[in-house]
Amino acid sequence: MIWNEILCLGDSITTGARDRYKRCYPMELARLMTEKTGEFYFCHDHGVCGETSSDLLRRVWGAAKSHKDANIAIVMIGTNDTQINIPEHIYKDNLRQIISVLQLHGMKVVVATLPKLGFTPLYLNNIDKIEVYNSVIKDLCLEMGVEICEVTNTEKYYIDGVHYSHEGYNHLAKLFANKILSLNGD
Repeated sequence: MIWNEILCLGDSITTGARDRYKRCYPMELARLMTEKTGEFYFCHDHGVCGETSSDLLRRVWGAAKSHKDANIAIVMIGTNDTQINIPEHIYKDNLRQIISVLQLHGMKVVVATLPKLGFTPLYLNNIDKIEVYNSVIKDLCLEMGVEICEVTNTEKYYIDGVHYSHEGYNHLAKLFANKILSLNGD
């Protein structure tokens, strides 16, 4: 059997918070990739609710090392950074180190942009940070030769202004699958 592993790193959006079936985009991505390629895919869900880019940086080495057969890593982090107003330069350094660790472990890295936040009290004060962080993501990915997956305009799938419905996590999985499949054409 041919199998493939993908490492998915992030926060509650990665874990599938609020999905009515307790699923997440990594589960849906594995299913989609298996269907589209005829090969078995498994996505390791290393999302942790409430995490910031600083938190992810603390654990990325262990996550990458524990999944040494993963050839692709997806990073979607930064929503919780807006809540505590992490400065742009710190977010950028965290993301640079996260990407570097994954590359050192031989993984092709895909970084997701951050979707606009809906109305939610926890994020209201720093809602403009999403655009700032997305600018950092785009500049850094270009600089480091890393793929970007745009997840903008996915807000119609929100349940609570931050998290997605089951259909939303399926939509995210489709976006990631399309990006990964386009990499094979490189």
